[in-house]
Amino acid sequence: MNASPTHSEFFDRGTPSILRLAGFLSLSGLFATSAILIDANMVAPIGDETLAGLGLSAGLYGLFMAVLFGLGSAAQILLTRAFGTGEMGLFYRRQWRFLALGLGLSLLLVLLFRFNIHFLVDLLATTSGVGFAAKRYLELMVYGLPISYAAYLLSLSFDVRRQASRELRGFVIEVPLNLVLNALLIYGWFGAPELGIKGAAIATLISQGARLVYLIGLTIADYLAGSDKQKTASEADMPRSVLIPVTLNVAALIVGAQAYQLLFSQLSYLDFAALALMVPWLSISNVLGRAIALSATISCADLEKGSDAMKQTIGSILAALRLLAPRLALTFVGITLLVGGLSWHISGAVRINFLMLIPLAGLLVLIRTASVTIGAILRATDRPKWVFWVQVGLLWGFGVPLLMLLTYLFDLPLYAAFCVLICEEMFRLGIMAGRLHKIFAPSPSCFQTVHK
Repeated sequence: MNASPTHSEFFDRGTPSILRLAGFLSLSGLFATSAILIDANMVAPIGDETLAGLGLSAGLYGLFMAVLFGLGSAAQILLTRAFGTGEMGLFYRRQWRFLALGLGLSLLLVLLFRFNIHFLVDLLATTSGVGFAAKRYLELMVYGLPISYAAYLLSLSFDVRRQASRELRGFVIEVPLNLVLNALLIYGWFGAPELGIKGAAIATLISQGARLVYLIGLTIADYLAGSDKQKTASEADMPRSVLIPVTLNVAALIVGAQAYQLLFSQLSYLDFAALALMVPWLSISNVLGRAIALSATISCADLEKGSDAMKQTIGSILAALRLLAPRLALTFVGITLLVGGLSWHISGAVRINFLMLIPLAGLLVLIRTASVTIGAILRATDRPKWVFWVQVGLLWGFGVPLLMLLTYLFDLPLYAAFCVLICEEMFRLGIMAGRLHKIFAPSPSCFQTVHK
């Protein structure tokens, strides 16, 4: 280690700073998920089956992205450690290697899934109309895997360097472009071809590609302008003790989340259409909740294990969590009630199912925000393997098998099926909160520092 102060020693890791960082990350995540929200609301007037097809597409696309998002989570921890010690040469080497690895995997996924989309959709779609819409959307969106991964990784690199405000400017390009292209290509306004749900996919690909070009330009400019590209490093470029368990952990969770959604797709298409309308709002709440987790990772991943600084930082993170999680859940309930009540473009049956689902979804938001944040702390503080086994064990050993059994044995209403997901999240939160308290229970002096 260098005798001079490292990057991490200049960072304020108190609760206000963590909240401020979480705010920037929330905005970034919110804009990143805007595509599916825009698509869902602009596709809804076409019909309930088309809306359900978009929901099925979102579940399958998330399944395709699972390993790539896992790689991004591992990259966040390793980039944070390199930047926190001021080893910018190591930072950029890791960034380029994660980019090359992810792009290679994404191209393999394109080849793997492009020719199996019809089989997967036919297996899961409950009606021919739902299947037709899902195929038209996914046949194009599968080519967005490399774009989505590259934009995600480059965004993370700015977040790690506390420069989230810079990457946010890319959404000034993406969001308006997506809205305009959706209006033109879905409905055929101003003489454009009326492509329906296929137009939504084209609009998303073009707008996301435009933001990626902006991020690439910023990244290259920063790299060329950087003067500190030393080759010394305190650890390996890509340590497998972090890379493998974190990648597999996050990938398994994402696959499990999509497995839940694909099992939900076996319910009545009117039930699933309501869930498809709810999923974008849940995605937004998940992104806002994950912003606290991302802020937690960035704040503590480069600190020495068991140190007073780490315990104080964890205390600050938990204080931020106590402030944000209930407010996020209440805001979610209020907004979705308003949206559900005012939605003129959906049928009465779908609207009723949507409104009935809101209280359960609000409870899920509260529990999941706490669970994801505590899991991120444990992963970032050198316990990725333990988190992997707990989360994967509960998801694949309890939640998904139970829902599969109940779905195929009984004609479950949507609300009963949703309760299985909530129970699994509650068990996960209880186990990981107990582990965090046992290992990192701050001393009274740490709490005093946090409150000061």
